[in-house]
Amino acid sequence: MATDERIGESISTWLEQTAPPRLPERVLEATFERTRRSRQQVGWRARLGGVHMPRFVPALGSAAVVVVAAAVALNFYVNRPSIGGPVFQGTWVSTTDADGGTQTMTVRGSADGAVEIVVSDDVASVCSGGPSTMTGTGRLEGSTVLVIPSPTFTCDDGSEPEALSGPPLQEQLRNLTFVLDPEAETLTDNFGSVWRREGAPVLSPEPATPALSGGMWPQTDLAEVQEAQRLADAGDPAYTWQVDPQLFTDDTWASEEPGQIELVDRFLRDVLGWEAYVLNPYEGMGRNGVYDVNYDQRYLRCAPGRTNPLYPPQPEPDWGELCAPTLDDRTYESVSLDLAQLDRQDRDGIWVVNQWRLTAPFAQADPVAVEAQATERLEEFLAARIAGSGAEGHVQVYDDVDVPLLYATTSGAPYERYEIERVDRPRWPGAFMIFSARLFADGDATVVEQEIRWLQGEGLWMDFNTTTENGQPVDLSHTSSDGEVTVSAPSTWDVLWPGEDGVAHEIAPDVWFGILWADVPDRDGDGYTIGLVDPVAYDAWCAANGGTPLLSAPAGAAAIAQELIADPNFETTAPVAARVGGVEAVSIDVTLAPGGTHCVPGMIAISRWVHALATGPGLRLRLYLVDLPEGMSVQTLAITVVAPEERFEEFIEETAPIIESIEFHPR
Repeated sequence: MATDERIGESISTWLEQTAPPRLPERVLEATFERTRRSRQQVGWRARLGGVHMPRFVPALGSAAVVVVAAAVALNFYVNRPSIGGPVFQGTWVSTTDADGGTQTMTVRGSADGAVEIVVSDDVASVCSGGPSTMTGTGRLEGSTVLVIPSPTFTCDDGSEPEALSGPPLQEQLRNLTFVLDPEAETLTDNFGSVWRREGAPVLSPEPATPALSGGMWPQTDLAEVQEAQRLADAGDPAYTWQVDPQLFTDDTWASEEPGQIELVDRFLRDVLGWEAYVLNPYEGMGRNGVYDVNYDQRYLRCAPGRTNPLYPPQPEPDWGELCAPTLDDRTYESVSLDLAQLDRQDRDGIWVVNQWRLTAPFAQADPVAVEAQATERLEEFLAARIAGSGAEGHVQVYDDVDVPLLYATTSGAPYERYEIERVDRPRWPGAFMIFSARLFADGDATVVEQEIRWLQGEGLWMDFNTTTENGQPVDLSHTSSDGEVTVSAPSTWDVLWPGEDGVAHEIAPDVWFGILWADVPDRDGDGYTIGLVDPVAYDAWCAANGGTPLLSAPAGAAAIAQELIADPNFETTAPVAARVGGVEAVSIDVTLAPGGTHCVPGMIAISRWVHALATGPGLRLRLYLVDLPEGMSVQTLAITVVAPEERFEEFIEETAPIIESIEFHPR
């Protein structure tokens, strides 16, 4: 039988035994939509770094694995005894581990219906070739899979076992898995070792079963990696292909396009026999809850020469639209790869597949079924809005806003009917889709339109920025998370309050700030923001982070204005009396002087008051300094309106209603 046929047959058998009826969908669109509007651009990948360790080949040598599980839960197949019964009691032997040792496993049933499993190996590479012992508690997943979640591994001579490559040994052994083949009466563990009953003949005429997991490739240990690195440095083309600067620099999109990562491409084609594949960014890519793009990369096998029957390719197709599933119209074969630089971690260091394993099948959503479900939920939501009650909770919005115009128009007119239109194609793999919901009032004279998105597994999400009434944005009220400041702005504006940006809150927890910006196409670039910040706290944070603060000491609005006027780094107009939120204020226009310096430590999303001028050339700002009433957490607030010099007056006029809407709420 051809090698790829054996692989396909083995994979099919394994999938039938272990596949769940339906996998949970993981969706990223909600996070993407929230972060794409953020001023801070954080790279898609977070590198944890490589490891300087040779390959670890799990050697369960003289290892004792004690697994206790209810026998009634371990009936591996119908009309067979439980694992504690005669069919499974006894001794199992494996000689297929890479250490060259012999592993022995004894299975015993206890009086209370539990099962004890003892595994021994006379050679364990993680114990310098000596014997080892491992204990743990097991569980059954499905009908033929036994998992030991957290085994404890010890060396019989008292030394500490040490992983020779990859993550710590305990992490690599986590969820140690044995898969039973009831007909052949063999066990296969997740490191590829095959176990047969002691004394059973080895059927040599049958070709070896392709592994469901494996270790390092194309090298097999650290010594080979180091030699390959030496040859790659010398320009040997047999090894230079393993050098990939895209992986080292975290090129976000390199892994997205099939064939861009040669290491992955060669492995999937040459080792697994996959002719076509696509990256699956919706699963994996992390360890122990920490994101790591090179660990647990998931790839899906594509049927060669076919496109996706459920997501037909569009003029600018997604990769998933070009990838037809291989198991049925919905389900893909899936593999997990760990990539690593084991010798040298730099642009010229070679990469290897450190380990790999086939994973449970990945199921794409059926867009027809998803659209029917989404439409039904959306109709319930809109019907409740027309009824005037019960619409709360049907859609999700961000924490600082409510659903705009939930039951009536801005004039208070109730809604009379609705229309729904899907405005974008379903997106692979979760059938993410966008609807336009239109509510009519005043005999169709008034139309409120909003964009609502369906995220599989999440439900309906409303993008409040899209709310319009008769085609015009509506004003929305936003209150800071501490309840101290309220501001109203058109629905096309976004707002970020204290504590909502996790990075800024962690780096500058004592700086109270808020940012508003217009989320419209012609406002790309620098400026076009309204900032609110405690200038005294910002200066203290600036000084603590190596910057040169503007203020010599904490001061009120008038004193801060005078220090700013006297600072040679800035050019200012004369201060003018103003009022903000019913409180007296000082207003000054400010630009950065030629050669002027500024204090902007760190590129995080934070209001920088006058230092915002440093974010781009040719900017001008209007500064309002307000001494706040007692009971506020900030003594003096700086409010800045920033725009390019050539459009400054236009932006000041546009934002005047927003400044006038600001209200303060002392505690």
